[in-house]
Amino acid sequence: MQIGFEDYPGSIEAARILIAARLAGIAGPRLPAHCRPQSLSQAIAVQRRTAELLRETRQDGIAAWKSALPSPEKTVVAPIYASGTADAAAGAVPARTDVVRIEPEIAFQIARDLPPRDTPYTEAEIDAAVGSARLALEILGCRYASPEHASLPELLADHMFNQGLVLGPRIASPDAAPGSMTITLTVDGVEVEQHAGIHPNDHPKAGLYWLANFLREQGLGLAAGQHVITGSYAGFLDVPAHRDIELAYGDLGVLRVRFGSQDGASGPVSAAG
Repeated sequence: MQIGFEDYPGSIEAARILIAARLAGIAGPRLPAHCRPQSLSQAIAVQRRTAELLRETRQDGIAAWKSALPSPEKTVVAPIYASGTADAAAGAVPARTDVVRIEPEIAFQIARDLPPRDTPYTEAEIDAAVGSARLALEILGCRYASPEHASLPELLADHMFNQGLVLGPRIASPDAAPGSMTITLTVDGVEVEQHAGIHPNDHPKAGLYWLANFLREQGLGLAAGQHVITGSYAGFLDVPAHRDIELAYGDLGVLRVRFGSQDGASGPVSAAG
């Protein structure tokens, strides 16, 4: 499935509404009908306008992308901004709520630019551009108070439930990311959940291969230093703020994080709506 870029008159207004909700941390109604995207290509236009406005008004660039192999039912692709990206080792990650919704993933770091070009990138070329991989958590959030009533284009325009990204320790090699592994959640030293984790695309790099060529076709590309996440090994998990959280990714390693108070700031993460 390929999605073109189809700008439309309401894309800037839609982007401004979604940015305001993102910065306020308050979910609101669906976009007004007159600026609501009606197709996946119009949803991509809203994403592009959002990225442009955040860069121009807040110097907030794209630090990462979320992606997955598209299906006839759903397309998952969205930028993740620098303001919403945190390093688990740097201290408490801000949170607006007492419960934070997360997804355990692997983040592939791009070490060499994959710029737009006419010819598709091969898997070997994309592999050569990946410098490392890290344990990661996607932070989920939505700018719509009732996302179940929103269309797929509206959800895609709102970045497919992405609120932020937490980067954990590096793994031995990007090729070490398995198709399946046990995911164990521990809170304050007590094991509370264990999942027989399976990557939704079986091959964790599959979404990266698709993304590199999708962005190439859009005239965007991937830049060195950006990370790419490609799907959760355990669906979503709700974890408490103000507690010590550990996620063990099979034999790959352990990501430790604590979600802390935000003191009214418009920082990176919140619970899903």
